[in-house]
Amino acid sequence: MTARLLVPAAAPDGPQPMDITRHLAGVAALIEMCFAAEMDESGRSFIRDLRFLSRLGPALRLLVWLGLSREIWTQGFVWVERGRVIGSVSVQAAGPRSTTWLVANVAVHPEHRRRGIAFALMQSALDFVERQGGAEVCLQVDDDNLGALALYERLAFTPVATHATWTRPGRLAAPPHQPAPFDIRLRSGREWLDELNLAELVRPEGLTWNRPPHPGDFRPTLRRRLERFFNGQVEEHWVAAAAQDRIAGALSIVTGLSDGDRLTLLVHPAFRGQVERPLLVRALRRLGPRPWPVRLEHPADDDAAAEVLRDLGFTVTRTLRWLRRAIRPA
Repeated sequence: MTARLLVPAAAPDGPQPMDITRHLAGVAALIEMCFAAEMDESGRSFIRDLRFLSRLGPALRLLVWLGLSREIWTQGFVWVERGRVIGSVSVQAAGPRSTTWLVANVAVHPEHRRRGIAFALMQSALDFVERQGGAEVCLQVDDDNLGALALYERLAFTPVATHATWTRPGRLAAPPHQPAPFDIRLRSGREWLDELNLAELVRPEGLTWNRPPHPGDFRPTLRRRLERFFNGQVEEHWVAAAAQDRIAGALSIVTGLSDGDRLTLLVHPAFRGQVERPLLVRALRRLGPRPWPVRLEHPADDDAAAEVLRDLGFTVTRTLRWLRRAIRPA
């Protein structure tokens, strides 16, 4: 069940907890205005969902109470002036009973910036997380957004990792087959734990910004297969095995996503610079010349992978810094 924002009742204008029945449409418009240049299809879908939910009226509160709108970020704070939302920040727990909280959608209307609105809203969010017993707050920000980076530094956020999104346009021909000194094959059912251990070794900060590697991301279960099936998605896990079946690298493929196909590459440090190309070539040959793009999010400082990705037609389309802040004990 969604936690309540336990703060005093707010005035009609100024900073206040987000009221989903009054503010959601304004938050959607503000996010779209502020992030239009960076928004991909999944971002546009998020905005459409916000607008749809904003039209539900009181029924939206029932959806939130039932926990059916978790992905929509219905908790947060807004800054209102003359009845219009000019600033927003969204906040939610990373998962049930999690002490890690996530912050997103930090936006201020361009005409109202440099007034301390973002700082005030972020401070409200941090205070709320502390009251809820949260241990840490995580967020991600564009690497070239110097103003936001300065804001988060003032708020005592520290860097965790920097990840680049690599994109390969649709309809490119698959690369030719290349012999490799590894056994590139679909992961067997019992190897999911080996892949999880590899992820914990090389990506302890997480495969995504909002949580560390989790067994549920790797363990093959009927529920996971059914979720993918009913969402129109297909998920495959490939491994590159060296001598004695030692896992040198792994690569997952997810198709059927709204913004194209997604790859996730993991490389054991002992095989860095050796296994990236065989795995990526196998994945691209598996996918073929798709009409939509292929994307991969990967640590920005991995030069060996970057060289292979560029050679295979990928370019960096976005770079994000993952930041974290510990919350003072209550």
